[in-house]
Amino acid sequence: MNFMNRKYLEKDLTTFKKLSNLNMWITILLLITVATIPSTAQSDQHYTMFMYNKLLYNPAYAGSRDVTSVNADYRDQWNAINGAPKTANISIDAPVGSYMKTFRKVATGFSLTNETLGVETNTNFKAYYAYRIKFKGFIVSMGLSAGADLYSAKYSDLHLYQPNDPNFVGNVKNNILPNFGAGVYCYDDKSYLSFSVPNMLQDAYDKKHDNIHNNIARQTRGLYLGGGHIFDVNETVKVLPQLLLRYASEAAYTLPINCDFNVSAIYMDRFLLGVTYRTDKSVEGIVHIQATERINVGYAYDYLISGLNGYSGGTHEIVVGYDIVKDNSKFLTPRFIKKF
Repeated sequence: MNFMNRKYLEKDLTTFKKLSNLNMWITILLLITVATIPSTAQSDQHYTMFMYNKLLYNPAYAGSRDVTSVNADYRDQWNAINGAPKTANISIDAPVGSYMKTFRKVATGFSLTNETLGVETNTNFKAYYAYRIKFKGFIVSMGLSAGADLYSAKYSDLHLYQPNDPNFVGNVKNNILPNFGAGVYCYDDKSYLSFSVPNMLQDAYDKKHDNIHNNIARQTRGLYLGGGHIFDVNETVKVLPQLLLRYASEAAYTLPINCDFNVSAIYMDRFLLGVTYRTDKSVEGIVHIQATERINVGYAYDYLISGLNGYSGGTHEIVVGYDIVKDNSKFLTPRFIKKF
């Protein structure tokens, strides 16, 4: 779920948390936040294990691991609340050309994401292209993405406080919201720096009402800045601090800066334990295992440190990755330190 919607929801909960039918109010608030708050709403999904989903917010990440990578992620946010966000995605990226080449300049990728939020469903698909330049000791990748959202909202399932509200007349079905993004990704074997704008355009979610009302939610152009570096503690232990900063703004509204600060310990290049502090009041724990040379799995749990904590039930996230490799020498270093 985008971080602006989350902040508005937590603020509103202080008013409604004593109501007996809290789940009904939360479902209504979730929808109203997305559909009727003046200005905009950030469209990018929010992931705790962002380090395994870089392609989704930076197209320049495509091919950076020099193998064909397939990754799937499922996120169940605030699972005790009816209508809370549930997100699933799958992505694939790889360099283009013969694997016999020591360096391939071009890489491509594709992702498919589905998110449900209350009565809303948003399905996103994107294609990615990256062009990489190799310098002495590091690589600079420049990437582009293009795709679209299919947005639907079943307003007829709502029990409205004000019947015949014009904002909820008729359902929305598969509105097409095209978009494109760009990014730069600089990295070597132990460090990376990432900057991207995943969605350049700011399209209206509900095109049907867009010419009638001025308060229909729109996509917001978000800026992402991230980075990390691996420190060798000894022969078996490494420490990896990293961060992901998000900033979104347009003419009428600026969202608070949101940042994930993560520190992870890696043992024997196979087991990772990490903790993340997110500035919009949550703490996350991460466990990740390189199970085999080709398969990796991870789990994350989000614990809110805000007023919503007593009602949310927590957030669970699972990631599974599979590497398709023709050249076994690519396994000289595992996933954690092979270009992240």
